[in-house]
Amino acid sequence: MKGIKYLESLNNRGIRLGLDRIKLLLDYLGNPQDKLNIIHVAGTNGKGSTSAILTAIYKEAGYKVGTYTSPHITEFNERIRINNINISNQDLEELIEEMKPVINRVARELELPTYFEVITALAFLYYYRQEVDLLVLEVGLGGRYDATNAMKSSLVSIITNVSLDHTDRLGNDLEKIAWEKAGVIKEGQVVITATEDDIVEKQIAKVANEQNAELININNKFKWIEHRSDLSCQVFDLKSSKRVYTKLQLPLLGRHQVLNTATAIGAIEAIEDRYPLTIEEIKSGISKVRWPGRVEVLFSNPTIILDGAHNIAGAKTLLNVLDKLDYQNLFLVLSILGDKDVEGIVSSIVPKATKVILTQNSSNRVIDIESLKDKVERYNSNIETQLKLEKAVESAVAEAKQDDLILISGSLYTVAEARSFLLKEKE
Repeated sequence: MKGIKYLESLNNRGIRLGLDRIKLLLDYLGNPQDKLNIIHVAGTNGKGSTSAILTAIYKEAGYKVGTYTSPHITEFNERIRINNINISNQDLEELIEEMKPVINRVARELELPTYFEVITALAFLYYYRQEVDLLVLEVGLGGRYDATNAMKSSLVSIITNVSLDHTDRLGNDLEKIAWEKAGVIKEGQVVITATEDDIVEKQIAKVANEQNAELININNKFKWIEHRSDLSCQVFDLKSSKRVYTKLQLPLLGRHQVLNTATAIGAIEAIEDRYPLTIEEIKSGISKVRWPGRVEVLFSNPTIILDGAHNIAGAKTLLNVLDKLDYQNLFLVLSILGDKDVEGIVSSIVPKATKVILTQNSSNRVIDIESLKDKVERYNSNIETQLKLEKAVESAVAEAKQDDLILISGSLYTVAEARSFLLKEKE
């Protein structure tokens, strides 16, 4: 598509945090972001899952819900969705063409906007024209200076959690990163967090106090009881300070997804005067949540799981899920981006594997196999290398038996590419 190629031409400038360009761009577009009702979702891990849960619930209740997430897994259009339907190619192309003169104007007067800034502005304009009831807006990077933070206000802010990631841009300590993410908190609103770290909570509380915002930590406000968990779903009860939700059936696996569900419901309860929901609508919505590439079970016999764990926190969360599954041998297909905490990811996941098959996704940021192998062989000696991701997966499938588990992980780029060719094969 011509429009996508144009957007990709902006991508070679990389990530450049700051609000000057996006605000000027949006100003020339009529500031559509300030005419939307937004749930703003920040955090190191769990942003996408929490956004997916919120979307499923509000959609089930009959609301017209926009969802903005990144990166995409299968196709670009999935970043911009309404009621889980991707923006059409036609709408995308028309909006890009309409925006080009405005983008050029910003480039002349200030600086060329970035890839993510243009996409974000396009999404705001699309959602405004489509008259969505609600926009679930996932932060791209950080929060304070992220392009999604260009609006004057939001209904409620969410900070799922904070851990070390993108330290080259956000800072190399939790306090600094928490301050960056707390930048999404707006004057007089409610902010929901699931952090269990005292340093992080203290920093979020400080910013919330400065903004006269009410801070709710769902670890203090919610209790949950797990009933069962298998490869299809997990069933649990959730009790808030307002009500009890019994036998919730969540198709997403892992304790962290229970926490993400509680976080979503915390936000829902905070704005229920404006957006009322019944318990049945919430339960039904949760049972229909889909979030590809995050502990996603794609095949059985042998089981193939995709998970884009790309930092230590994500890797540890993945391990907690694996510990609850029954399997004989674990075949790990691994490819990681070089600008991530490669050592941290490797040291967490690799010792668990029976065999590690190293490969490379197609990102220009991917770590080369030999450099990855140097790190992996400190934790596991049973290593195979395959330059092409598809060959690596084929090798794992050829060797694995019915009771074994194949895990494809290390990056959302790895997962996206593997998912694409595996689904074609499945069809």
